[in-house]
Amino acid sequence: AEITTVTESMLKAFTNPPEEALKVRGLTPSAAEKYELLWDARQKNWIIPIRDARNNSLMGWQEKGFDHRYFNNRPTGVKKSETLFGYNEITEDVVIVVESPLDVVRLASLGYSGVATYGASVSKAQFSLIRGLGDVIFAMDNDEAGRISSLGLLSSCNELGLEARFFNYSQTDMKDVGAMGRDEIEWGLQNARHFVRGEKAI
Repeated sequence: AEITTVTESMLKAFTNPPEEALKVRGLTPSAAEKYELLWDARQKNWIIPIRDARNNSLMGWQEKGFDHRYFNNRPTGVKKSETLFGYNEITEDVVIVVESPLDVVRLASLGYSGVATYGASVSKAQFSLIRGLGDVIFAMDNDEAGRISSLGLLSSCNELGLEARFFNYSQTDMKDVGAMGRDEIEWGLQNARHFVRGEKAI
C-alpha cells in the first residue's frame, strides 16, 4: 500500500548500516549517524531520509541499492526538489554542493560540509536555499548531466551576481567526489574555479 502520511516511527523499521557497507563507501559511523543514514537489512539498501529544509520534518526517504542497481523514493511523489540533503547539518563556512546524499556523508567523513540536490537537476527552491549558504563550491557529477547542470548554475549565479566556484575535476576521471580519496578531493577543492570546465564566467 502507498504511504500517505510519513512519520518518524517509520524509520524504526530500519537499522544502522553495517560496518562493511560503510567501509566500502569510505563512510565513518559518526558521519552516518549525524546524517541519519539507515539500512534495510532485508533488501540491502541504503535508507536516506528526506527532510524539510525549514523545519527538519521528515518528508520521506530514498532507498538506494548497496551492491545492486535499485533506486526508489518513498512516498511516491515526495517533493525532494524543495529541500537539500544535509541542509540542517551544515557546520562549516565553505559548503560543497553535490548530487548524491551519500557523497555528503563521504565528505563529512573527511571533515567537509556539504549538501546534496538529490540528482543533477537543481530546482528554483533548491537554488534559493543554496544562495543563503555563503561560500559555495559546486561539485556536480563529472559527467554530461553534471556538466549541463553546472552550466545552468553558473548562468544563474552570473544573473544574480552571486560568487560561486566549481570543483576542479581536471586531475581525475572519477565520476563524483564520493569515489575519490582525500587527496583528490582536497586538490579539486583547492583548485576550484569560477567557471565550468572550459566555460568562462562572464
